[in-house]
Amino acid sequence: MTTLLDMLRPSFLLCHAVYGSMVVGFVVPLVGSYFLLRRLVFWGVALPEVSAAGISCAFMLQGLGFTLLAGGESGQKHLAILGSVVFTVAAIVFLAYTEQRGGVPEGRVGSLYALAGALAILFLVWNPGGEAEMLGLLKGEIVTISGHDFRAMLEVFGLVTAAMFVFQREFTLVSYDRDMAVTLGRNVLVWDGLLFLIVGITVSLGVMTAGPLVIFGFLVIPPMAALPWARGMLSFCLLASLVGGFCALGGFYLSFTRDLPLGPVIVCLACAVLLVSSALRKLLRKAGC
Repeated sequence: MTTLLDMLRPSFLLCHAVYGSMVVGFVVPLVGSYFLLRRLVFWGVALPEVSAAGISCAFMLQGLGFTLLAGGESGQKHLAILGSVVFTVAAIVFLAYTEQRGGVPEGRVGSLYALAGALAILFLVWNPGGEAEMLGLLKGEIVTISGHDFRAMLEVFGLVTAAMFVFQREFTLVSYDRDMAVTLGRNVLVWDGLLFLIVGITVSLGVMTAGPLVIFGFLVIPPMAALPWARGMLSFCLLASLVGGFCALGGFYLSFTRDLPLGPVIVCLACAVLLVSSALRKLLRKAGC
């Protein structure tokens, strides 16, 4: 307990990493709740991998001498964010178009995931130095986040959180009952576009800071753990967010005290919470509660 309290102090060496992990844990499940509502869980698998491919492409451009955003480490990071956002938004546009056309989304999402994984590896051929960066990314090494990056992430995720709650009614309506949304005069395309834009920003920034494995875990697992206990969309989102925040803090604590890689620890802890949530709900149902 003493170690946990020390981790939360501003004087703690990795305080930005601790609070950064918690911010990701609180915010990403808010977006993931709509993935579950719209039955787009496979998107949560593919989009972080696509974002990683975009970052890998940025490393390739750096290896080929692309200097549009030159400026040392800061310029490299900006280029990586740009690559992540471009790839993620392009993938969302493609998947949204596929959904609107009533295709077979599961097969296409699976193909997109495989393609993104292959490209993420092939892009590094032109910049072998980016391999170490990608390895750290896959592990979810948020421990290296700087104070400046933490503040920037806090601002962006703060806006994302505000938008998710301010427009919750519209997002829920177009996700749950599109016909009713049209009947009530809602512009479905506009609200879908805004929701998907928020998804793209969240996934891109999340992958840059915590890695694709952690983001996929937060998109899917906390909402699944919260779903049996939710009594409405608001409680669903809040519970999912709390589960994500708890797993981020608990995972960081276990990683720090046991000297384990952060990303896998967070995901394993989230899965443990999901198992406990499911088992407890089943026991209560059998007891007639």
